[in-house]
Amino acid sequence: MKTEEEFISGFCRTCNMGQTVCCEYTIQDNEKTLSFMDCAHERCVNTGACEIYRQAKALECK
Repeated sequence: MKTEEEFISGFCRTCNMGQTVCCEYTIQDNEKTLSFMDCAHERCVNTGACEIYRQAKALECK
């Protein structure tokens, strides 16, 4: 298993300002899965409309 980091910048509605978020992906059997974001996206009320989260999920490969 391998891990990879990506840094994604965008506007955070919760913080009402620009943010750069570190995203960590787990790579195993040619699958790249988002395993960690250094923001509270699990509890965030704006996750559904979050451009940063959308970009992070778009980098996954299955």
